[in-house]
Amino acid sequence: MKFAPIKFQGALAAAGVALMPFAYLQFGVPHDKGIIRLSDIAGQGLLRQPLIALLAATMLIFVLIHFALTAVFLKDLIRWLFSGSELRSFLNTTHTNIGLFSPILSLAMTMNVVFGPLVFFFSMSSKSIQPLILPGFIIWGILWLILLLLEGKVIKVWFMQPLEIEKLNFGWLLDVFAFGMISLVGSGIAALADNIRIASPAAFMTLITMAIGFILFVAKIVILLQHQFRADGLPDKPFLPSYFTVVPIVCLYGVSFFKFGSYLSAKLDYDLEVLSFFVVVSSFAISGICILLGTYLLIDYFKKEFFKKEFYPSLWTPVCALVGFEVLGSYVYGNYYQGFGLLLICYVSIILAALLYLHILYRYSAQQVEKSLDS
Repeated sequence: MKFAPIKFQGALAAAGVALMPFAYLQFGVPHDKGIIRLSDIAGQGLLRQPLIALLAATMLIFVLIHFALTAVFLKDLIRWLFSGSELRSFLNTTHTNIGLFSPILSLAMTMNVVFGPLVFFFSMSSKSIQPLILPGFIIWGILWLILLLLEGKVIKVWFMQPLEIEKLNFGWLLDVFAFGMISLVGSGIAALADNIRIASPAAFMTLITMAIGFILFVAKIVILLQHQFRADGLPDKPFLPSYFTVVPIVCLYGVSFFKFGSYLSAKLDYDLEVLSFFVVVSSFAISGICILLGTYLLIDYFKKEFFKKEFYPSLWTPVCALVGFEVLGSYVYGNYYQGFGLLLICYVSIILAALLYLHILYRYSAQQVEKSLDS
């Protein structure tokens, strides 16, 4: 069966769902300073509470799904990268090369899983995390360099070949998504690292990706909105869910800025607390509005088409939108507004995202089985 890099969206979404309970517990459960650990909630007897136990179980299940899918797709990706002419053809086609950012997105998200849920389950202390920072920085640096080189190549192709605006959809924001994810990991390394020789380069490189990503986001969203306002109707069904891509992008840049502010405060004694408050709360509000508007815009699609058996990669996007919304909500709850209603919304978002993911995973698996039988 032919491999497509966009398959990594399934692994990305699984990692996102795994991070949702982690964010909820990190900001919703009292614990010592630093990353929350399984021993923290076990010591308080919280694992005996069904709602908390369900969160821990959800986190574990989706961590396993993420690593299983990553292993399968990574093997296929390596084989595909050495395919020669197929790779060159894919890269030099304006409407397919955007998919090459999907593996970068997913592999960068793997690092968030390592420094989040895996640290949680292994109950690692702040000191025991530090030896992981240097190899994490090296891997992230490689992904950072690949991202910049790939973006340069993609832009070159866009300038050399005519870009058919009428065929564009919000999936065109996948490179902006990748810049946001790389920024999130980099800002996290900068904030976590005790070694200033790691933290400072990570912060500087993060600043570069945040700036490039923001410029790309503004330029592309203007083009897409102009195209949509002039179009006769909505895109074809396989591309409709991609409208929700805006939500995780907003989340990534909002949280990246918050973590970058944490780096400045801890390492340089430079306070961005007021600005961080504005960015995070605004990002959460924008995410909520985008989800409501997107759902209203696609209400007929959700009623008649969304839950049919067919699978297409953009189906993972609503899951990623719920992930972004819940993570931002957890940050707002933990740092600015501790309201029970907000915590409840975050919890419901986790359950909804998990169920939606499993439904889409079933459809994806069924499609793969059908293709295997046909071949």
